[in-house]
Amino acid sequence: MNLSGLAEKMQGTTQRGALRVPKYILLSDGIAGAVDAGDLLPGQQLPGEHDLAAALPASLGTIQKALGRLVEQGVIIRRHGSGTFVADQSEHLHDLWHFRFRGDDGCSLLPVFTRVRSITVGALRGDWSEFLNSGPEYICIEREIDVNGEFCCLGRLYLDAIAFRQLLKVKISKLDNINIRALLREEFAAPTVRIAEQVGAEPFASDVCDALNQPQATTGLVCHILGYGFHDIPVSYQLVYLPPNSRRLEIRPRSS
Repeated sequence: MNLSGLAEKMQGTTQRGALRVPKYILLSDGIAGAVDAGDLLPGQQLPGEHDLAAALPASLGTIQKALGRLVEQGVIIRRHGSGTFVADQSEHLHDLWHFRFRGDDGCSLLPVFTRVRSITVGALRGDWSEFLNSGPEYICIEREIDVNGEFCCLGRLYLDAIAFRQLLKVKISKLDNINIRALLREEFAAPTVRIAEQVGAEPFASDVCDALNQPQATTGLVCHILGYGFHDIPVSYQLVYLPPNSRRLEIRPRSS
């Protein structure tokens, strides 16, 4: 880790436009930028807080606040008794709970298969457009999620149409049963480092009921999954519609 480079950045201007930027944000952005550029690698350990305080023009409190911000953003992780490490994005977010349904024995997990129904561009406004806030059009990847052949869920992933337009050239069958977030990371250099989840029982829109072969006005579980990249930049907005069923979802606690 190039501490001298971080020190020079922090000793430079603290002005961004007409706004004064706190030191902890400059420091956290500098570390996130080093990760984004590949200067800090996944799994690499960061110097201790006191070592950072000795090398940088920042107080221990500022450093702790900056590292706390990076933990919240998913850029770094803290391991009790070991230290602070760069998060491994290749493993991050691979285990979302939304489709982890318990089997009859109460222990095993049912297999899940995904099939992309369509990749389209549209200008329809919704929660996704307010979140992404990056252009007049959005790409929507619609997927059918088959849970053990028993029932299907519906997923709609919204992305900025300009940044991800190349997705329109991909044969949709190649996206079946793959981790689309991994594809965005590897092919578009757009990793998802943090998510925010909002879940509620909501009446399904008419087209959702049709897609899931459910009666009109069916109420089911709707998951709103907001994906953030480095510096908390919005990357994706996903809606997942889970129809009424007798299976239990397994919700794993977040790792520390």
